[in-house]
Amino acid sequence: MIHRACRMLFVMLTVSWCGTRLEAAEAVRPNIIAILVDDVGVGDFGFSGGKDFPTPNIDALAKEGCVFTNGYALPSCSPTRAALLTGRYPSRFGIEDNRPLDGPRDGMDVSQVTLPAKLREAGYETVLIGKWHLGKGDQFQFAPRNRGFDDFFGYFGAAGRYVDPVLSRNGDEKPREGYLTDILTDEANAFLRRKHDKPFFLHLAHMAAHLPQVAKPEDLARVSQLSGKRKVAAAILSNLDDNIGRLMATLKETGLDERTLVFFISDNGGEPPVLGTSNGPHRGMKFDVLEGGILVPFVARWPGRIPAGGKFDPMVHVMDVFSTSLAAAGVAVPDGIDGVNLLSHLSGEKKEPPHSQLCWIYNDHKEWRIPGRDTNLARPLRAIREGDWKLVMEGGNPPELYALGTDPGEARNVAADHFDVVERMKKNFDTWKAGMKPQVIPDDHPLYGRFKSMKPKP
Repeated sequence: MIHRACRMLFVMLTVSWCGTRLEAAEAVRPNIIAILVDDVGVGDFGFSGGKDFPTPNIDALAKEGCVFTNGYALPSCSPTRAALLTGRYPSRFGIEDNRPLDGPRDGMDVSQVTLPAKLREAGYETVLIGKWHLGKGDQFQFAPRNRGFDDFFGYFGAAGRYVDPVLSRNGDEKPREGYLTDILTDEANAFLRRKHDKPFFLHLAHMAAHLPQVAKPEDLARVSQLSGKRKVAAAILSNLDDNIGRLMATLKETGLDERTLVFFISDNGGEPPVLGTSNGPHRGMKFDVLEGGILVPFVARWPGRIPAGGKFDPMVHVMDVFSTSLAAAGVAVPDGIDGVNLLSHLSGEKKEPPHSQLCWIYNDHKEWRIPGRDTNLARPLRAIREGDWKLVMEGGNPPELYALGTDPGEARNVAADHFDVVERMKKNFDTWKAGMKPQVIPDDHPLYGRFKSMKPKP
């Protein structure tokens, strides 16, 4: 529940801006900035529990807005980006993991309506700066400018390059001198400083702290108390923090601050053994449906509309960015959307939690396994959360049940003590899954098709 003082502030503000009244939202017509960072966990920022290096600028952004303590994404990059841009479970249109989107010719289903497309129809300028992992090629049907963005400056695929990255500006792809996080922020700041005759949607998708990691020497020196992969991750994220500070300073300097809704979210949990990023007390990591893979830093900030210093504990999801943004812009939310308008819940107008259940499915196509790979990429992963109960189903293992309210680290499997809860949640998951579209890996997929004919080692 929202802290009592914050709820009172929300109620006081409801009269002037009430979340679901489209005519009131229409008068505001806010700019919208969706910042997505990459492979960063809740243990990496001070506001979400990090303690071993400072992140003052990101913490300030969180303090000026509302922190969603149970904010969820998908276990990996492409599904989360698809959910944010469509407001739907990506498995509804055949995206369970990154693989179909890692090839040179595939991308997100073009029949899906995207957030930038809806906002552009409503008179918004729409810009993507940074990562696009939903289809390759500037002129391709899956490219950003064919999915609702007026302009694109960034890179395609899972990872770019930190130093002198190759970036595309609407088809002009070439190396750009400098450090990627700095370059993307420079581009975002230049955009903010332009004259704007209409509201805008800016999707700023940073690479930090994805592989292949390279940190600036001066940033490594700032975290000299750390070592190994954690030191490199901390240096990369310290640089990210500086750049978020620069972005927010420009927002205030240009006078756009008061009329801009800002989201700050990670695309999935951290990957401690590979990247040195941290999921705090939570078990699991990226590519997993345990909390470490899907519980992410999640903030929304809108001065005068979302009171500062709030915390919201009911579970929310990255797909809620879609509905919340459209409601803020005064645009009707299309049918068939899984995300919800969080503004009406933050205002207190809606008393019930935004979601009574959330589900995850990952790597559930049994025809494909990399032989001999004993990782979570070699078994289907499923999970469902209802209230404080979470049911985890991994491969052929017996279901595991966790009471997250008292066991956020998923340390105690209580399935044996709550057979009725397990059976109910399994049935609810199966009902949800029946509405999903199975992911397909083509036999001739250049990266993964060759594994389909191979049998896993016993």
